[in-house]
Amino acid sequence: MGRSALIESLRAKAAQDAEAARDAARREAEKHCAGLATALEARREELAQAAEAIARGDAAQSLAAARHEARALRMRAVVDLATRLRELAATELAALGRGGGEALFAALADELPERAWQRIRVNPSQAKTARDRFPDAAIEPDESVSGGLEATAEEGRLHVDNTLEARLEAAWPDLAPGLIAEALAERESDGIAA
Repeated sequence: MGRSALIESLRAKAAQDAEAARDAARREAEKHCAGLATALEARREELAQAAEAIARGDAAQSLAAARHEARALRMRAVVDLATRLRELAATELAALGRGGGEALFAALADELPERAWQRIRVNPSQAKTARDRFPDAAIEPDESVSGGLEATAEEGRLHVDNTLEARLEAAWPDLAPGLIAEALAERESDGIAA
Protein backbone atom coordinates (compact mmCIF):
# COMPACT_ATOMS: atom_id res chain seq x y z
CA MET A 1 0.00 0.00 0.00
CA GLY A 2 1.48 3.31 -1.08
CA ARG A 3 1.88 6.29 1.21
CA SER A 4 -1.05 8.18 -0.38
CA ALA A 5 -3.29 5.13 -0.11
CA LEU A 6 -2.22 4.67 3.52
CA ILE A 7 -2.91 8.31 4.31
CA GLU A 8 -6.28 8.13 2.54
CA SER A 9 -7.10 4.92 4.40
CA LEU A 10 -6.14 6.57 7.71
CA ARG A 11 -8.24 9.61 6.85
CA ALA A 12 -11.22 7.41 5.95
CA LYS A 13 -10.83 5.40 9.15
CA ALA A 14 -10.44 8.59 11.18
CA ALA A 15 -13.58 10.00 9.54
CA GLN A 16 -15.49 6.81 10.37
CA ASP A 17 -14.16 6.82 13.93
CA ALA A 18 -14.95 10.50 14.29
CA GLU A 19 -18.50 9.93 13.02
CA ALA A 20 -18.93 7.04 15.47
CA ALA A 21 -17.55 9.23 18.26
CA ARG A 22 -19.90 12.06 17.30
CA ASP A 23 -22.86 9.64 17.27
CA ALA A 24 -21.90 8.23 20.68
CA ALA A 25 -21.34 11.73 22.05
CA ARG A 26 -24.64 12.91 20.55
CA ARG A 27 -26.56 10.03 22.17
CA GLU A 28 -24.87 10.59 25.50
CA ALA A 29 -25.39 14.36 25.22
CA GLU A 30 -29.09 13.88 24.44
CA LYS A 31 -29.45 11.66 27.49
CA HIS A 32 -27.54 14.16 29.61
CA CYS A 33 -29.50 17.09 28.15
CA ALA A 34 -32.81 15.40 28.95
CA GLY A 35 -31.75 15.12 32.59
CA LEU A 36 -30.56 18.71 32.61
CA ALA A 37 -33.81 19.86 31.00
CA THR A 38 -35.85 18.11 33.70
CA ALA A 39 -33.78 19.75 36.44
CA LEU A 40 -33.97 23.08 34.64
CA GLU A 41 -37.73 22.85 34.27
CA ALA A 42 -38.14 22.04 37.97
CA ARG A 43 -35.96 25.02 38.87
CA ARG A 44 -37.89 27.26 36.51
CA GLU A 45 -41.10 26.17 38.18
CA GLU A 46 -39.65 27.07 41.58
CA LEU A 47 -38.53 30.44 40.25
CA ALA A 48 -41.95 31.08 38.73
CA GLN A 49 -43.64 30.31 42.03
CA ALA A 50 -41.19 32.55 43.88
CA ALA A 51 -41.79 35.33 41.33
CA GLU A 52 -45.55 35.08 41.86
CA ALA A 53 -45.13 35.20 45.64
CA ILE A 54 -42.97 38.29 45.41
CA ALA A 55 -45.09 39.97 42.76
CA ARG A 56 -46.95 41.91 45.44
CA GLY A 57 -43.64 43.53 46.41
CA ASP A 58 -40.97 44.66 44.01
CA ALA A 59 -41.97 42.67 40.91
CA ALA A 60 -39.41 44.17 38.54
CA GLN A 61 -36.50 43.47 40.86
CA SER A 62 -37.70 39.92 41.54
CA LEU A 63 -38.13 39.19 37.86
CA ALA A 64 -34.63 40.46 37.08
CA ALA A 65 -33.22 38.25 39.83
CA ALA A 66 -35.15 35.26 38.51
CA ARG A 67 -33.92 35.87 34.97
CA HIS A 68 -30.38 36.25 36.23
CA GLU A 69 -30.63 32.98 38.14
CA ALA A 70 -32.17 31.23 35.11
CA ARG A 71 -29.28 32.46 32.91
CA ALA A 72 -26.76 31.29 35.51
CA LEU A 73 -28.49 27.91 35.68
CA ARG A 74 -28.43 27.62 31.90
CA MET A 75 -24.73 28.53 31.84
CA ARG A 76 -23.98 25.87 34.46
CA ALA A 77 -25.94 23.37 32.35
CA VAL A 78 -23.89 24.33 29.27
CA VAL A 79 -20.64 24.00 31.24
CA ASP A 80 -21.77 20.60 32.51
CA LEU A 81 -22.63 19.56 28.97
CA ALA A 82 -19.25 20.74 27.66
CA THR A 83 -17.47 18.83 30.42
CA ARG A 84 -19.44 15.68 29.66
CA LEU A 85 -18.79 15.97 25.91
CA ARG A 86 -15.05 16.41 26.60
CA GLU A 87 -15.08 13.30 28.80
CA LEU A 88 -16.92 11.33 26.10
CA ALA A 89 -14.44 12.46 23.46
CA ALA A 90 -11.55 11.36 25.69
CA THR A 91 -13.11 7.91 26.19
CA GLU A 92 -13.28 7.46 22.42
CA LEU A 93 -9.51 7.90 22.08
CA ALA A 94 -8.76 4.37 23.29
CA ALA A 95 -10.98 2.88 20.57
CA LEU A 96 -9.45 5.19 17.98
CA GLY A 97 -5.94 4.19 19.08
CA ARG A 98 -6.78 0.47 18.93
CA GLY A 99 -8.49 0.87 15.57
CA GLY A 100 -5.56 2.72 14.03
CA GLY A 101 -2.93 0.26 15.28
CA GLU A 102 0.50 0.33 13.68
CA ALA A 103 -0.67 2.39 10.73
CA LEU A 104 -1.79 5.20 13.02
CA PHE A 105 1.45 4.98 15.00
CA ALA A 106 3.49 5.10 11.77
CA ALA A 107 1.55 8.09 10.44
CA LEU A 108 2.03 10.06 13.66
CA ALA A 109 5.70 9.04 13.93
CA ASP A 110 6.24 10.20 10.34
CA GLU A 111 5.19 13.70 11.42
CA LEU A 112 8.16 13.99 13.78
CA PRO A 113 11.13 15.97 12.52
CA GLU A 114 14.31 13.98 11.89
CA ARG A 115 16.21 13.93 15.18
CA ALA A 116 18.12 11.54 17.39
CA TRP A 117 15.14 10.92 19.68
CA GLN A 118 16.21 9.88 23.17
CA ARG A 119 12.89 9.03 24.81
CA ILE A 120 9.64 7.84 23.28
CA ARG A 121 6.47 7.46 25.37
CA VAL A 122 3.79 5.20 23.84
CA ASN A 123 0.87 2.96 24.68
CA PRO A 124 2.22 -0.44 25.84
CA SER A 125 0.64 -2.11 22.79
CA GLN A 126 2.90 0.05 20.58
CA ALA A 127 6.13 -0.50 22.54
CA LYS A 128 7.56 -3.09 20.13
CA THR A 129 6.68 -0.96 17.11
CA ALA A 130 8.32 2.04 18.80
CA ARG A 131 11.49 0.02 19.59
CA ASP A 132 11.70 -1.07 15.94
CA ARG A 133 11.13 2.48 14.70
CA PHE A 134 13.39 4.23 17.26
CA PRO A 135 16.06 1.63 18.22
CA ASP A 136 18.34 4.17 19.96
CA ALA A 137 15.61 5.71 22.12
CA ALA A 138 14.41 4.69 25.56
CA ILE A 139 10.86 3.44 25.06
CA GLU A 140 8.46 4.23 27.91
CA PRO A 141 5.16 2.31 27.78
CA ASP A 142 2.38 4.38 29.35
CA GLU A 143 -1.27 3.31 29.65
CA SER A 144 -2.37 6.95 29.64
CA VAL A 145 -1.36 7.22 25.96
CA SER A 146 -4.24 5.99 23.78
CA GLY A 147 -2.31 6.25 20.54
CA GLY A 148 0.51 8.15 18.94
CA LEU A 149 3.69 9.06 20.76
CA GLU A 150 5.53 11.63 22.80
CA ALA A 151 9.17 12.13 21.84
CA THR A 152 12.05 13.90 23.59
CA ALA A 153 15.48 14.78 22.21
CA GLU A 154 18.43 17.07 22.91
CA GLU A 155 18.52 16.26 26.61
CA GLY A 156 14.90 17.31 27.04
CA ARG A 157 15.16 20.63 25.23
CA LEU A 158 13.09 19.30 22.32
CA HIS A 159 9.77 17.74 23.19
CA VAL A 160 7.02 16.75 20.73
CA ASP A 161 3.67 15.42 21.99
CA ASN A 162 1.93 13.77 19.06
CA THR A 163 -0.44 11.62 21.11
CA LEU A 164 -4.16 11.37 20.45
CA GLU A 165 -4.69 13.08 23.80
CA ALA A 166 -2.58 16.08 22.73
CA ARG A 167 -4.38 16.25 19.39
CA LEU A 168 -7.78 16.23 21.09
CA GLU A 169 -6.61 18.92 23.51
CA ALA A 170 -5.44 21.10 20.60
CA ALA A 171 -8.61 20.53 18.57
CA TRP A 172 -11.10 20.80 21.46
CA PRO A 173 -11.50 24.61 21.39
CA ASP A 174 -12.58 24.32 17.74
CA LEU A 175 -14.75 21.21 18.26
CA ALA A 176 -16.55 22.10 21.48
CA PRO A 177 -18.69 25.06 20.35
CA GLY A 178 -20.12 23.13 17.40
CA LEU A 179 -20.82 20.02 19.48
CA ILE A 180 -22.52 22.04 22.21
CA ALA A 181 -24.58 24.02 19.70
CA GLU A 182 -25.60 20.82 17.94
CA ALA A 183 -26.61 19.13 21.20
CA LEU A 184 -28.63 22.17 22.30
CA ALA A 185 -30.29 22.52 18.88
CA GLU A 186 -31.30 18.86 18.92
CA ARG A 187 -32.66 19.26 22.42
CA GLU A 188 -34.70 22.29 21.42
CA SER A 189 -35.96 20.61 18.23
CA ASP A 190 -37.16 17.72 20.40
CA GLY A 191 -39.28 20.21 22.32
CA ILE A 192 -37.03 20.43 25.38
CA ALA A 193 -36.66 24.04 26.39
CA ALA A 194 -33.20 25.20 27.38
